[in-house]
Amino acid sequence: MSLMTYREARPWARSIARVVAGRRMPPWFASPDYGEWANDPSLSEEEIGTIVAWVERGGQPGDPALLPEPPTFTEGWQLGEPDYVIELPSVTVPADGSDLFLNQFVTIDIAERRWIRAVEFRPGAPRVNHHQLAFKADFTGMVEDGVPLTPREALRASGSVDGRGYFNVLAMWGAGTAPTEFPEGAGRWLEPGAVVVMNRHYHPNGEERTDRTLIGLHFGEGELRSEIQAVIAGEMDFLIPAGAPDHRVEYRHEIVRDSMIVSYLPHMHLRGKRMSYTAHYPEGDSELLLEVPEYDFNWRLFYYPEKPKLVPAGTVIEIVAVYDNSEGNPNNPTRPATSPSGFSPRTR
Repeated sequence: MSLMTYREARPWARSIARVVAGRRMPPWFASPDYGEWANDPSLSEEEIGTIVAWVERGGQPGDPALLPEPPTFTEGWQLGEPDYVIELPSVTVPADGSDLFLNQFVTIDIAERRWIRAVEFRPGAPRVNHHQLAFKADFTGMVEDGVPLTPREALRASGSVDGRGYFNVLAMWGAGTAPTEFPEGAGRWLEPGAVVVMNRHYHPNGEERTDRTLIGLHFGEGELRSEIQAVIAGEMDFLIPAGAPDHRVEYRHEIVRDSMIVSYLPHMHLRGKRMSYTAHYPEGDSELLLEVPEYDFNWRLFYYPEKPKLVPAGTVIEIVAVYDNSEGNPNNPTRPATSPSGFSPRTR
C-alpha cells in the first residue's frame, strides 16, 4: 500500500503500529549485538513511540501547514544513462502457479577490458520479481574429453562454488534494493566475451505479466585502485533431512590476501532459519561479524559495515547456516509428508 498521503496511510494505522512496535518494519534482520551497519533503517525507540502514540490517540491528521515536501522519484535510470546495457531474455510469468526459478546466460559484447563502478537493475515487471542475482562466470579450463564445456554444461559440472571457483557475484536486485555503487576508485573488472549467469526468481500474483529486465553498467575512468571481489562461500548442492528443524550447514572460507570486507549477503531460500559469519584470525582470536537470528526470504538485504572490516591474509571466515525442513516451518515448500525420498528437491 502507499503511505504517501494521510488519506492513503490512515486505514492502515493499527497495522502500522503493530509491525513497527514489533520491529518487523522497516525490515532489518542483523542482530544489534554485533557490528554497526551503514544501511540500518531501524527506527529509534523515540520514533516508534511517536508512531504508536499517534495511533493510540486516534490517528488524527496533523497541521497541513507543517507537511513536508513529498519525495520525488526518478523515472528511468536512477544513476543516469549507463555505458552498457545488458538486455535479459524476457520471461512470461503466469497469473497462478508455483514460483519460477530460472538460470539464464548472457554474453557481454565489449571491445576491451573495462572496470565497473556501478550496476543498476531495471526490472520490467517488479510486482512479480522476487530477486535477480547476476554472477560473473569464469569457465576457463573447464573441459570434458578435451572439449570446452558450454556455460550450461559448466554450471552443472561445477557442483560447488567457493571463492576459488567459477562464479563471482556481480550484483543483485530485490524489492527495495538500491543500485550498487562501489567506493571511489573501486570496482569490478569485465572482460570482452564474459558470461553473466542470471539466477532469477518470480512469484505469480494473480495477473499474467511479462518481464523484460535491463541491467545498466557504468564504467570507471582511469586506474582501478581497489578491485572488488564477491564470492559465494558455501555449497550449491547439499541434502536437508526430512523433518529436520535445525539442520546445520557449515563452510569455512580462507582469505588469501589482506582484504577489506565491504558487505555481506545472506542467501538461504525458503527453509533458511538463521545465519552467522565469524572471523577466525591467524593469531588465534575470533570475532562474530554478522548474525541474522531470524532469516526472512521475503527480503534480499545487503549488510554494509559502518566501516569496512580489515581481515589479514590467513583469516578464515566461518559461515553457519541453519535450515528448518520441518512441518513447523510455514514457508517449507515441500513438507516431509509429501516428500517420499526423504529429501526436499530444492536445498539452497
